[in-house]
Amino acid sequence: MALRAPVAGHQSFGAVPRASAIGRPVVASRQPAVKAQALFGFGGSKKETATAVATQYYICVDCGYIYDGDFKKAPGSYKCPVCSSPKSRFKVYKGAVKGKPNNTGAAMKQRFQARQW
Repeated sequence: MALRAPVAGHQSFGAVPRASAIGRPVVASRQPAVKAQALFGFGGSKKETATAVATQYYICVDCGYIYDGDFKKAPGSYKCPVCSSPKSRFKVYKGAVKGKPNNTGAAMKQRFQARQW
């Protein structure tokens, strides 16, 4: 079977056109676009979870200091600026924080006594 040159106006999409019974090249029908799905949460579109999740605050269980920022990005060598406790002594704070955490001495003492972690 002889290969035919592509006919002007027809796209072969990398495939060699075949001759049909009437002499025209047969153009393969396009399949509908396949939507990629994530497998176990990998490779799919990112859902906006950052806006839905409230900021988690971490509290030093030794003095009541609340870390202000993304605690998971803090280096492993991070120490509490008040009592020098290591990062492993911080726990998720379960109390309510409105705005920026108040790290004054009186507020830290009150949080430490309430033990909300």
